[in-house]
Amino acid sequence: MNEQTQDIAGRFYDGVLEPNAWYAAMNDMCTRLEAGIFHSFTLVGSEALVPQSIGNLEVFGLQARHMAEYETEHAANDCRMEATLRIAPGEIMLDHEHVSETEALRNSVYAGWLMPLGLKHTAAVVVRAEESAREIFSFMRPRDAKPYSLEDKRFIQQLMPDITRAARLRAGTLALARSASLGTAALETLRQCVAVVDMDCRIHHANAAAERLLAQTCALTVQYGRLHCAQAEASGRLVQLVRRACAIPGKAGSLILRNGAQRVTLNILPLNASHICASLRQAPMAMVVAAVSGATPNLDTHLMREMLGLSPMEAQLALLLVEGKTVKDFASMGEMSWHTARTHLKNLLRKSGCHRQVELVQLLQSLQG
Repeated sequence: MNEQTQDIAGRFYDGVLEPNAWYAAMNDMCTRLEAGIFHSFTLVGSEALVPQSIGNLEVFGLQARHMAEYETEHAANDCRMEATLRIAPGEIMLDHEHVSETEALRNSVYAGWLMPLGLKHTAAVVVRAEESAREIFSFMRPRDAKPYSLEDKRFIQQLMPDITRAARLRAGTLALARSASLGTAALETLRQCVAVVDMDCRIHHANAAAERLLAQTCALTVQYGRLHCAQAEASGRLVQLVRRACAIPGKAGSLILRNGAQRVTLNILPLNASHICASLRQAPMAMVVAAVSGATPNLDTHLMREMLGLSPMEAQLALLLVEGKTVKDFASMGEMSWHTARTHLKNLLRKSGCHRQVELVQLLQSLQG
């Protein structure tokens, strides 16, 4: 691999986190291949939906309406796409190897779209194929240029291992970013004061309600990015409870802080491992839910399901237990067997980090606020 090819590969890796670097890498490939334009897009599902698409049409004097025209009028008859999807991911599709001059003149994509726009020759490759998603790169040369050569094909093949790896990393990063955005947005809508911390009480996320509480009370503060109690004994106890919640299996606990007439109840829960705040760090995390005395009682089912990973039936059982109902009541109302109801209770205990039903009820009651 020569220096120019290495530089392009490096830009693709930079593009995993930086969109402009990904665009620059595509543009460098376009220049090296003497192509007029490049187009990178992702197809998803049997209906070939296109959730992501980037290109440089404007560099060649084209506009977005030209791509829209292709998608609405010509895409269904694109023999280049058929050829690209027939070969294995990572292999290079040069259109002149699959489409003869006669076929091109008869094809609506070539005769009615590509050539009138001043384009003709295409090189394409599937760089990522995961489940129903296929990410495709294509490079189109001007109509009066020569077809792509074997040397051009070797150049793309040299880059394919790095492009494939970078494309997978980029897709995973984008998916995590979308999940993180949704997960933290959900926390912001909660009335409860919620902070997600690691085993050293370092705060990884605090919702708006928690930020307000931390600014208003002296009993619970933040020091050097960590949750801290005004009283040393309480602070040590908080660390113990957080580490117990972060253990495997985690166990829930609670702590009451007093500041004059004000009382702040902290509930420390093991955070559901599938929650985005835990999965991003790939380490056990704890959720600290704070309630101030005098608040209107309210048990937020969204909070329970989001943080503890409860099923709808488990959340329903939790609500009934808080209201003073029994597991037998739950079984009767849900028209299920006693064994099934007990299974839901066991799952609820495990996910909340409690070992006895009385602990679970106390925890759920303290979460009201």
